[in-house]
Amino acid sequence: MTLETPKVQSSIESLSTVASPILTAPIAPLFIKMALPIIFGLMINGLFNFVDAIFISRAVGTYAIGGVSAAFPIQMIMISLSAMMGSGMASTISRYLGANRYEEANQVFNASLLFVATTGLFLSIIIILFRVEIFDVLKLPLTLAPYAIEYLTPIATIGIISFCHGTLSEALRAQGLNIQVFKLMASMALLNIALDALFLFVFDWGVPGAAWATAISITSAFLYALYLLKTNSDRIFISRQLLRFSRKIHQEVLVLGLPILLSYMGFAMMLLLVNLTLVHVAGDQAELLISAHGILNRTFMLIFLPVLGMMIAFQTFAGFNYGANRHDRVVHVLKIALVLSSAYSLFWSLVMIFASHYLFQLFSQDLSLVLSASGIASIVFIGFITTGVSMICPALFQALGFAKSAVFLNILHNYILLLPVLWTFSKLWGVTGIWWSFPVIDVLCAIIIALYTLSFIRTKLLNIV
Repeated sequence: MTLETPKVQSSIESLSTVASPILTAPIAPLFIKMALPIIFGLMINGLFNFVDAIFISRAVGTYAIGGVSAAFPIQMIMISLSAMMGSGMASTISRYLGANRYEEANQVFNASLLFVATTGLFLSIIIILFRVEIFDVLKLPLTLAPYAIEYLTPIATIGIISFCHGTLSEALRAQGLNIQVFKLMASMALLNIALDALFLFVFDWGVPGAAWATAISITSAFLYALYLLKTNSDRIFISRQLLRFSRKIHQEVLVLGLPILLSYMGFAMMLLLVNLTLVHVAGDQAELLISAHGILNRTFMLIFLPVLGMMIAFQTFAGFNYGANRHDRVVHVLKIALVLSSAYSLFWSLVMIFASHYLFQLFSQDLSLVLSASGIASIVFIGFITTGVSMICPALFQALGFAKSAVFLNILHNYILLLPVLWTFSKLWGVTGIWWSFPVIDVLCAIIIALYTLSFIRTKLLNIV
């Protein structure tokens, strides 16, 4: 199954100058220093999804977490679109800053901010108007549908705010303001956890309480991001004169962000396909297995975040150095990122295969739910060791501006391999086949990506014939 400098300089006065540490400092220590604050920020931020699930499961019950899990793919579609725009913008800004082109970087930022606000508002309206029909189409069991609707409504209501928050965060990250991004993400996560506890266990608001806790936290983080941009950013800023649509900018941002959209959207599609397959294959066990798969995915997302943090640090590092024509440093940091991410993935593969029940007991005392989730984890995490290759290598192509290659590598797992393998395995081996499809796809995908990336490095970066 497959975001300050951390005191690289106490104030990053000029990441884009020749003397900048990101262009001259020893690569391994610098990469680790860049990645750690991002990872810590992501982990703290990711805790609110993890704690959300724990609180909902314990305060409301197994069906509630199943309903929230069923709503999560729709939430992921919103996150996917926001991440596409923010990531594409950040990739462009990083390369402009690395080449000392500050005016162009600001044009991209302001045009992108206006575009995401418009998109977020439109998407909010569509989801709220058709939230009931969405789950009818998805054939969600009647025991889970009310919880899914209750959770999705508040999340969709603040679409414009969450989209703008994502873009502001990416603008801070693209400048190397990782400490500020860490503070932003940490404050949002801690507020969400506190509001979760208050709304669920004190006010007894159930699933809507958990959703409103998330909505309020995102809104607060958006306001804090505005403050950080105004007080900490001296190169990127909001300008009324530059807040206008630009077809050229939007096209570039969307093309560069398309790999991230496909990656995130692929995850959402995977969740939807698994839920639909379970409804057709699992019979009376569908509700339990959807709930079990739900808590597994909340756990997976938390475990996955450090790999994402390494990928984001790698992307910023590679983009700056490629913009400065330092191809040797791009290749070197790729090797380091792959080694570190693979070692981390191996550790968690072993934990989740042999001892995942200890984690799942945090969610519920329902033994059938815990055992079901543990059984699924012992299979799907067999291929988790390949996550580093499947994340870091496609990020290389996005950071360097090779959008077509990045798109191909990002669609491989969930758009090319997932459906035929999942369908075939579920037909042949039922529910067990659903879970075994994931490690098979993970390994096949990693082999193809590794070979493609090696060929690119030899011919394009190192010019080896």
